[in-house]
Parts: sequence; C-alpha cells; structure tokens
Amino acid sequence: MIEFSKEHSDTWLELMATYQEFRTKVFYWAKENDDVKFHDLYMELSLPIIERDLHKRLLIMNFLQSTDMWDEKAILLVYEVLTEIALQEQDEVSAYARIVLKKIKHRPERVDIAKNISVIAREEAKQENPDCIIFHNGCMLLHDLGCKEQLEQFIEKYKHLIYLASGLDETDLLELLEST
Repeated sequence: MIEFSKEHSDTWLELMATYQEFRTKVFYWAKENDDVKFHDLYMELSLPIIERDLHKRLLIMNFLQSTDMWDEKAILLVYEVLTEIALQEQDEVSAYARIVLKKIKHRPERVDIAKNISVIAREEAKQENPDCIIFHNGCMLLHDLGCKEQLEQFIEKYKHLIYLASGLDETDLLELLEST
C-alpha cells in the first residue's frame, strides 16, 4: 500500500486507505471467473423497471463507467442488457450505459450491439405508441460506437421517430452521420 505523510489529516489518510482497498477489491473482482462476473452484473442490470431503484442503478452505471480496470470481457458478458439500458432508461442512466459500451473497442462486438439496437427498435416501432426516446438513444449509441453504416440505415428508417424524440431534423442527422 502507498504510504502518505503523517502530516495529512486523519480524514485524508482514511480516505486514501479506503480508496486503495476499493481499487484492490475491484482488481480482484475483475479477475473472477466469467460466470461470477456475469451473475453479479446481470443481477444488478436486468431488474424489471418496476422494481428498479434509480439511485442504485445510477451507482452501478457510474461504477461501470468510471472504473478503468473493466476489461472488455466483463462488459461483453452483459452487453445486451447494457444496450437495452442505453436505449430505454432515463437520460443520465442511458448516457452512462453508452459510455460503458464505448469501452468495447473491437469492431465485431460493436456490430453485434448495432444489430441488437435494430432488433429493439424494430420491436418498438411495431407498438401502437412507440417510445420515441428509444430511437433517439439508438441513434446516439450507434454514433458513439462509430457504426456509420448501421447509423445511416437507422436514420433512414426511423428519422421521423428520432425527430419526435429529440427535434433533430434531417440537417442535424446528416451532420451527426458525417461526424461518425
């Protein structure tokens, strides 16, 4: 453990000791068996909306987003649930989920996420009153992942629903597409 000067306040020393202990525990958790990691993450992320505690969900998503020790494998274990959260959750939680999914660097996995977005959007579009936020969030997630071809198809198919959710018109969507 790193030693700090005794001239620091007791609170600082306690804070740093706790922080180092936290980092160590995260490191050991990241080395757990994939089944254990999947079980832990899935239990927290896949709760039905009715049972969900927003503060707890924000804590978990912030934890996933801010901890630099997450290996891509751990995130890939629950990418389908994270994709649903990125599309369906409230703004802040959705943004955290998008940030977590951006940690996936390999193109094939990003394309799998894009396919998952298309499936969710297709199902939502069939609803009598579709939740337009899903289409805006899908558009933003595809942009964040750099899936230009899938984003182009998504915009073409759902531009009206994206506009209803966010007010992004064709010019805005073209600029978004060009920046991908």
